[in-house]
Amino acid sequence: MDKLSYQEKIVLQMLIQGHNLNEIAEWLNISRFACRKIKLELFKKFKIKRTIQLLPVILQSDIADKINNPIQ
Repeated sequence: MDKLSYQEKIVLQMLIQGHNLNEIAEWLNISRFACRKIKLELFKKFKIKRTIQLLPVILQSDIADKINNPIQ
């Protein structure tokens, strides 16, 4: 899997916490469309099609530790 960017880590963490794209985009100070693009890139990297599929993928990988500290 490709390395995640800072914004991808933030989007991933916020999606897992249940935030929607509008909330995430506002928090990152980017457009909703840019946020959606980041989300779709995450889906491509994880080879998934739905947000609900993120949690099992995260739990089965070492990503969970990394998204708690996105600066790493």
